[in-house]
Amino acid sequence: MTRLARLCVIVFLTHICASTATAQTPPGQSAQMPQDAPPSASSMLPFQDAYSVYRNLESGNFFWGGLGITYFNNQLFYTVSLAPELAFGQFGIGIDLNLRISQSGQLRQEDWNDGISSYLRLIRYARYGFKQEPLYARYGQLDAARLGHGSIMFLYRNNGSYDARRVGFEFDMDFGDAGFETIVSDLSTFNIVGIRPFVRPLRNSGLFLLSGLEIGATFVGDFDSNSNLQAGSEATLTGRTENGQAIFDLDAATRRGSFLAFGIDAGLPIVRLPMINSDLYLDGVGYVGYGVGVAAGISANIQAILNVLVVSAKLEQRLFTDRFQFAYFDAIYEQDRFRAIGGGAITRANELANTKGGAGVYGELGGSILGIIRLYGSYQRLYATPRAGQLHLAARLQSNDLPVLLRADYFKRDLGVETDLFTVDDRSLGQAEFGYLPYPYLLVSVLYQWSFTPVRGENNTILGYRPLERIEPRVSLNVRF
Repeated sequence: MTRLARLCVIVFLTHICASTATAQTPPGQSAQMPQDAPPSASSMLPFQDAYSVYRNLESGNFFWGGLGITYFNNQLFYTVSLAPELAFGQFGIGIDLNLRISQSGQLRQEDWNDGISSYLRLIRYARYGFKQEPLYARYGQLDAARLGHGSIMFLYRNNGSYDARRVGFEFDMDFGDAGFETIVSDLSTFNIVGIRPFVRPLRNSGLFLLSGLEIGATFVGDFDSNSNLQAGSEATLTGRTENGQAIFDLDAATRRGSFLAFGIDAGLPIVRLPMINSDLYLDGVGYVGYGVGVAAGISANIQAILNVLVVSAKLEQRLFTDRFQFAYFDAIYEQDRFRAIGGGAITRANELANTKGGAGVYGELGGSILGIIRLYGSYQRLYATPRAGQLHLAARLQSNDLPVLLRADYFKRDLGVETDLFTVDDRSLGQAEFGYLPYPYLLVSVLYQWSFTPVRGENNTILGYRPLERIEPRVSLNVRF
C-alpha cells in the first residue's frame, strides 16, 4: 500500500467519524456539548490515566540552553544545546538543537545523516492541546503514543534512537457522541499507521453511568518491508541466539507482507465523583496471521487529596493464545522490528511467531505529590510464559523552590527473572539526570542515557540498531517565563 493510499484511508475514516458525530447533534447545538444535554458520566471531571498524571499536562514558556561534554561509547564530544519550549494558549512548540563537536573540531556525523530530515527534526514537536482533550494534534517526536487502552499500541516512541529520529503525527478529536484517535509514525514513509474510531451510543440517554459507555475499534498497520519477516522453517535457523532470541538465515527467511493488527474495546464508568473516578474496560485484539488476546481491567483515579496527592492506577487480567503479545507497538518497537546480525537476523515478528499462549497480569500506578514529585510504574507478569516480563519506571523531582533536580525514565521488556530488571541491554531504553541549581536559573547536572544508534549499510540504509551509552556532564541555563 502506497503512502498516498494509507493517507487516503485515514482521511476517509476520520471524515466518517466526524460526519457521524455531527449527524447526531441537533441543529443549532454544539457537537461537543449540547446546551440541553442531561448530566452524564462523560461530562464529569475528565479521567486521567496513570501516565498522564506523571507527565503533567501543564504548559508554559521555558528556555533551556547548555554547554557540556558528551561521551558516546567512550568517544568524547563537546556539546552546545538549545531546547526552548513556547506555549501560546493551546498551541505549543519545542526546539531541539544539539551541536556535538569532536576533539578534531568536526560535527558528529551521525547527527546529520538523514539529509533534510535531520533539519526538520530540529522542531522537536509542535502541538495543539494534549492527549485526551477534545482536540489534540502533535507533529514531530512522539514519545508516548497510545491508542485506546493500549492493548495494541502503548507508549510507543518514534525517537528511541537520537540518530534516526522520525517526524510523526498524532491527531485526535472527541465530539462527545463519537470521535477518533490517529497516529502516523513517520511522515516520510507512513510505515506505521493507526486509527481508533469510537462512539458513546448512550451519551444522551440520561442514564448516568451508562451514558459514559464507550465502544471503539482499533487498526494499526506496519507497512515496513521487514515488519513481518520470519524464519520460514527450522532449516533457516543459524543455531545462534542473542538475549534468548533465535538468529535466522536472512536469505532463507519468509516475508509475509505487512503486519496488521485489529482490536475492539469497550469502557464503562462505574464511579464518577468530584474526587474519585473509576472505569471497567474490556479489550479484544488479533494480529493477522498470528494469535488473539483478551484483556479485562479496572482503572481508578483519585484527585487532589487535601490538595496534596493525585493518584491513578490500573489492574488488568490478560489471556492470550500462542503467537500473541499485548502492546506489540511499545517503546522500543522501532529498534526491535529488524536487526541484521552477521548474515542473519532477529525480528520482532519472528519473536511473536514463537510466543506461547497463557495468562498474566498487568498493573500500573502514577502519582503526583504537591506537583513536585511525580512517579510512574508499570509491570507485566505472565504466569507461564518465559522471558515475558515488562517493566517501566519513571520519576521526576522538580520545583522552582528546590535546589535539586531529578529526572529518570527506564523501560525494559522480555524479562526472564527479576534479577534482570536493571541489566541494560538491547531490550532496554532509559535515561537519568541529576542536577544542582546554585542559582534558580543555572543548572549543573549529569545526564546518563541508554538508547540506540542505527547500523547503516549501503545508501545509508538502516540495517538495525545497537545499544548506545551516553554520559554528559553539563552546565545549562534554565529560565521559565
